[in-house]
Amino acid sequence: MDQQLVKQLIAINQKFYSEFASAFSETRSSAQTRLDRIVAYIGDAGKVLDIGCGNGRLAERLEREGKRARYVGVDASPQLIAIATARKAQLRHIAADFFVGDITQASWTLPFANASFDIAIALAVLHHIPSFALRVAVLRDIHALLKPGARLILTNWAFDRNERQRKRIVAWADAGFDARDLEPGDALLAWKRGGVGYRFCHLITKEEMIRLADASGFQVAKQYYADAELNLYSVLQKAEG
Repeated sequence: MDQQLVKQLIAINQKFYSEFASAFSETRSSAQTRLDRIVAYIGDAGKVLDIGCGNGRLAERLEREGKRARYVGVDASPQLIAIATARKAQLRHIAADFFVGDITQASWTLPFANASFDIAIALAVLHHIPSFALRVAVLRDIHALLKPGARLILTNWAFDRNERQRKRIVAWADAGFDARDLEPGDALLAWKRGGVGYRFCHLITKEEMIRLADASGFQVAKQYYADAELNLYSVLQKAEG
């Protein structure tokens, strides 16, 4: 994919999360039952990296579950990180730090480059990264931050399987793009809460996740669809050493 187009697609999502941070945060509660699966994966892991942490809901959920962990959350939206930081005072058992970081830029790991995490979580994040090559680069960065044998848990929207999400797809031509310039599976989804916004999203299939894992040094341990077919869950493993 052309690098100028990659930048345009990234800018679409940056604009969305800047303008709709508050409305988006209201839809992402720590009480959501789908977080049960994520908490189960984390268990009593010591150091947790939450990529695309948003309003910090996972840290709050770990606190409610009585977990004790060293938690680092990173998100590209300063507005969402501000919300997460404001809620940090409510945490007693979770030692949390939140950072603004754009994972499409190589510098995003600098604040914690020397850390070695027991587990990484990326909920509804990788599908916002345009181009296969950039998705591989992001996964390689995460791989470098994990301890040998550690896992990366991802969820990615299966918007082709969900009628509500399918209805949100906007024609590329209506947004001023030539669909021929995009990769298969690329889509633009509309948001209509507190105004109208748009997000770039790529449909990551089980097959693509296997290719992404192979290219970034991970092994696929498990994959399945859940949450009324809305999400593809992928469990990636870093080799023991």
